[in-house]
Amino acid sequence: MTSRTPAAGRREPQQGRSRETVDRILTAADQEIGEVGLAAASTTRIARRAGLSVGALYRFFHDKDAIAVALARQYLHDVTQPYVEAISGLTSRGQLGAALDLVVDRAAALRLDHPGYYRLTEELAPELDDSPAHQVRERLIGLFVDALVASGVDEPEADLRRVVELCIETVRHTLVRAPVEPAEREAVVAELKRMLASYLTARVGELA
Repeated sequence: MTSRTPAAGRREPQQGRSRETVDRILTAADQEIGEVGLAAASTTRIARRAGLSVGALYRFFHDKDAIAVALARQYLHDVTQPYVEAISGLTSRGQLGAALDLVVDRAAALRLDHPGYYRLTEELAPELDDSPAHQVRERLIGLFVDALVASGVDEPEADLRRVVELCIETVRHTLVRAPVEPAEREAVVAELKRMLASYLTARVGELA
């Protein structure tokens, strides 16, 4: 019997198509929520942006709350590696200044890539246990507390947690309102770096 080879251009597996559809929905939701907020966002408009029917969207997400949770999970996935790279290898307090600048730069870039997630955190505060962004907040606090300890900062963990929480919230609130125009945005990011460096220097000592 002659062996048959797969036909060129055959349809990809169902799982692959489903993942691609979910990505389209989340990209559309990020844009929609970024523009109008979660409360005013419409699943009809999200579906339209994604090039889908509303019925097709509901096969993956039963409501806007489910989409919000998925956006937070996607953000956590996208943010973890850039932040880990920025603070990996910290062994002294003198390295904190450069690491801080890199973290703020990456946060600013991620804000542009995830407008809906940042807008979401303004409506549903991450400090609330039932907020979609709560897990993101807790994971990032733990990540940065560990980095400060690794750099030689000798403070009680509860104190370090308060320091990191304040820094994270300052960055988040500032970037939500930061202008999109490049020159103005760069100026805001530069001021944010100076402000955080001054605060951390006052709390944990000279950074560099």
